[in-house]
Amino acid sequence: MDLGKPETFLNVVRNTDVLIHLAAYYTFTGKKNLYYKLNVEATRLLAEQALKHGVKRFVYCSSTEAIGPVENPPGDEETPPNPQFEYGRSKLLAEQTIRDLASKGLSYTIVRPSGLYGPGNVNDVSYWFITSFAKGGFISKFKIGDGETLIQFAHADDVAKGFALVVENLEKSENQIFILSEDKAYTYNEVYKVLSELTGNPPPKYSLNPSVAKFILSFTHAYSLVKGDNNLLLRRSIVDSVTKHRAYSIEKAKKLLGYSPRYSLREGLKETIEWYRLKGFIKK
Repeated sequence: MDLGKPETFLNVVRNTDVLIHLAAYYTFTGKKNLYYKLNVEATRLLAEQALKHGVKRFVYCSSTEAIGPVENPPGDEETPPNPQFEYGRSKLLAEQTIRDLASKGLSYTIVRPSGLYGPGNVNDVSYWFITSFAKGGFISKFKIGDGETLIQFAHADDVAKGFALVVENLEKSENQIFILSEDKAYTYNEVYKVLSELTGNPPPKYSLNPSVAKFILSFTHAYSLVKGDNNLLLRRSIVDSVTKHRAYSIEKAKKLLGYSPRYSLREGLKETIEWYRLKGFIKK
């Protein structure tokens, strides 16, 4: 299936009761036109076909990036959205497209996972963060700001179980939005501590003022643009990302769906790091 070629995916809605739309242009450093072509327009076309062919439920995988950073955490499904990245803005627009179709009879559920991680997860922010720390990279030496900003993760297995609960509870989940995550947010200092214990590398010794960090990263930012490297950790925008809270409540999913995430951050990171070692992404 190619989101840029509607003819490759529009027929999947035929004879379908529940359609779960997971495909996306998932990067924080991509081209603006592709976000809207692949995340917004393709979603609109697929949702319209779902409505046309009588799909009973259109389940859309959005992201907490559609909410963006939260000034007074935790945020929830009613928090006014303020997405920081183009990726999050495109997800929010896709959500609105789906909700607009509800007036024409589309039955939907929108799921917003927080920062995904777990075995098999490569080439995204959590992968770069974990492997960079394990390899003794920049983030294992320097933290940006005081490290007290909150971040919240979601193990892929827990998110998968959340989607299953949506399907098992179609009546309760109809035309609802749910945040899926671990039931706890962590400061970056706490994350560094866990990573240190699991990898054997010490936590960052030095703290960079955000403005200084932006100056330093301006060089790696330019390099990444030339090389076409989409590693967000090399871009200036990572500074604003790690100095703004991303912490969210999962009470709605717990109450309506019976959602109960299994993995703590330590358990999930231990499993993920072991998998990265097994696959050669980091040294054993």
